[in-house]
Amino acid sequence: MILFEQARKLLFITITLFFVISTATAFGAIDETSYASKLGVSSMNPPSNQIAWWGEGKAKAVSKNIEGKTQETIGNMKGDPKDQFMGKAKQVESKVRNKTEDIKDSMSLKGRAQAVAKNIEGKTQEAIGNMTGNTKDQSMGKAKQLESQARNTVEDVKGN
Repeated sequence: MILFEQARKLLFITITLFFVISTATAFGAIDETSYASKLGVSSMNPPSNQIAWWGEGKAKAVSKNIEGKTQETIGNMKGDPKDQFMGKAKQVESKVRNKTEDIKDSMSLKGRAQAVAKNIEGKTQEAIGNMTGNTKDQSMGKAKQLESQARNTVEDVKGN
């Protein structure tokens, strides 16, 4: 049981770190010379053609989903819970990537950066809670998403 809790925490930290770095890169907080860009995140900096970049993000989400389903299926066939869990985790990551891309498409990047980050964090935490059955993570994730909606409302009022 302790091993499962440690694996869950490690997965949550990894996913959260990935999305923090991705969000920071998307908003220009990380440039080509930073340490994070050497970790392979620099390819996420949008080129001058924004449409191609958003398409690439959706493509990565779809490929991650396929990879996750494949790994879960292999885990089911072998009876390997590690492969099953990692396959499900990749599918969750795919869903979060898709939602992130949807949010990016519908929001102004400058004024809504905190709302986007909070929404991604909330969706990630809720998805992990759904996957592990942890109701605390589920409710905290939903609360963070509500906070994100409130921040968006504030941005809407500022914009008008």
